[in-house]
Amino acid sequence: MQDLTQFSTYLFTLAIAALLPGPGMTGLMLKTFTQGYQRALLMLLGLITGDVLFLLSSIFLIDFIHQLSPHFSVYMMLLCSFYLLYLSHQYWNFQDDLFNENTQILDIKISFSAFQDGLLISLSNPKTISFYLALVPIIFGSASLQEKTIVLIGLTILTLFIVGSLYIFAALKIKKLLNHMLIQKLLLKGLALMMCVLAFGMLYKELHVFVL
Repeated sequence: MQDLTQFSTYLFTLAIAALLPGPGMTGLMLKTFTQGYQRALLMLLGLITGDVLFLLSSIFLIDFIHQLSPHFSVYMMLLCSFYLLYLSHQYWNFQDDLFNENTQILDIKISFSAFQDGLLISLSNPKTISFYLALVPIIFGSASLQEKTIVLIGLTILTLFIVGSLYIFAALKIKKLLNHMLIQKLLLKGLALMMCVLAFGMLYKELHVFVL
């Protein structure tokens, strides 16, 4: 019963975290806009690979990480918040056309393949880092995760593939609408506001708990 509750909590939390617009899923939509759904699917595989690597780190290395710093989760949340604020600033001030293939909102180098783009974004995304290295240990508490590794990997891959596919599908559907620069600007500014609110909410929560 406890395992079912923990897995359900993990699945729900992962789905919500993936659905929230962040560097990974936003980059996935941009890849769909500019290079098509085939490249976007390859990028999604890269994103999932990065998540699985962090999940394995959470399972096998978390005790060592927390020995290095007892406030590691707080630092990760703060880093994530500041990174979201940086992205919010980038989106708010972006003036180019989303369908320009040289667009570098997320600093993706054109020389990398779609899979590498996804992997690098995932490995450098504080939201991903904070989820697996800070939230996953909280969800499962002191329970050993090693015997649950296969199930957790399966749930992670399935959830991220479903959410990523929804983003790709949505990008294909709204691509024609985004030919208008005004709509592009409204979309980007909406994403910027959402990230800003999320970042300040996380900052308030972490600093309030840390001070107390």
